[in-house]
Amino acid sequence: VACGQPMTLMGEKPADSATEKPVPVIEKKDGGILVKVGSIPHPMEEKHYIEWIQLIVDGKNCKQFLKPGDAPEAFFSENGDSVSAREYCNIHGLWRS
Repeated sequence: VACGQPMTLMGEKPADSATEKPVPVIEKKDGGILVKVGSIPHPMEEKHYIEWIQLIVDGKNCKQFLKPGDAPEAFFSENGDSVSAREYCNIHGLWRS
């Protein structure tokens, strides 16, 4: 319970379950990792946008919050062997790479 309301667990949608594919795309770059949302950039409008992008590197969690008008991507100055990403769309929910 939070703020007097019951909480529900958000289920992740895997990359292979999407037709629109609003999934995180991981690119290793010099100095870190770039996570983009979708192979075609996701909309970043007032009513439909990516709220945050999370990178999990070797068990360490990093998160960047976005707002309408931002690019649907985040750069993290992290490197590691085990890398995955998640993002949250205010309409389509939680997606993982």
